[in-house]
Amino acid sequence: MPEPMDDEAQAQFLKMAEEQPDILCADVPDVILEFASAEAEPTPFMEEFFSTGYSEWMNLKHGRRINIPQNLIDRAILVLWNRAGQLNTERLLGHTSPDANKPFFSDDDLY
Repeated sequence: MPEPMDDEAQAQFLKMAEEQPDILCADVPDVILEFASAEAEPTPFMEEFFSTGYSEWMNLKHGRRINIPQNLIDRAILVLWNRAGQLNTERLLGHTSPDANKPFFSDDDLY
C-alpha cells in the first residue's frame, strides 16, 4: 500500500488532471496507479481526480465546455479507476499495456 498522499501532492495531481486531460496512460505517474490499486473502491481523492480529468477530457474532446450529467461522471470514475488498477498490474508484471497510447482520462471503448 502506498504512503498516504499529503494535501500538497493531492493538489498537484488535481492540477495535472485539469491541465493535462490528454495525458497518455503510459505517462501517468506510478503513484496514481498505485493509489488506484490500493483500495477496494475509489477514495474521495481518486473520485475527484478522475472526475476532474474526465470533465476536462470531455471539454477538450468536444472543443468547448460542456455540462456532463453526474451519472455519466460517476460511471467514468469507475471505469477509469478500474483501468488505472489494470495499468498498475501490467506495470508490476512488466507488461506493456494495450492502452499505453490512449488518453488516460478518456472512457472511450471502456464500456
